[in-house]
Amino acid sequence: MPIIAENIEEQHRLVEESANYGKEGLIIREVLNAYPKHDDLNTIAMKIAVIDVTNSTHLSQYKSQLSLYDLAKVILDIPAFDVRLAAGDPELVNIIAKNVGAINMFSFASKYCTYHNVEVYHRDDYSIFDGIVKESLPNYVDGLSKHKLDVWRSEYNYVAFNECIGGLLDEYNIHIPFRRRKFDHFLWYANR
Repeated sequence: MPIIAENIEEQHRLVEESANYGKEGLIIREVLNAYPKHDDLNTIAMKIAVIDVTNSTHLSQYKSQLSLYDLAKVILDIPAFDVRLAAGDPELVNIIAKNVGAINMFSFASKYCTYHNVEVYHRDDYSIFDGIVKESLPNYVDGLSKHKLDVWRSEYNYVAFNECIGGLLDEYNIHIPFRRRKFDHFLWYANR
């Protein structure tokens, strides 16, 4: 499917109107807006769990190496987290992704930051990285490979990944509101 604004908007609409994904999106929106701040460990843990369950980030598969408490504590201990998230600081993804031991949380961290940035701050500074993006993005970016995306993930180079998405959207003259978020829906819904 070609990258044009109409296709991106259509895939986004289909996600928003779908019986399951649309309802889950509403739950995320309501929870994050009811509890926008990152000043309480239990609240952060709850938000992690909501994003994990609704986005199939599979945190439970790492249960022997990762605790919900530890992940929530990482986020709680990041200085000025809410200010930085509101400003779209890409380094937050890397900090969350690499500070929970041997597990690379790049995908989860990109989702956590994206949802808060969009739903709480009404901005569009983050792009989601996951398996579907890894499989489908190289079909749209000349010279990009799954291996390169793996290198960015393993080296915690969120800036390169996020700039790749922004550059692609600029190249195709996609300047719709929430273009990153909608492009994620485009990649995901059209390639799931």
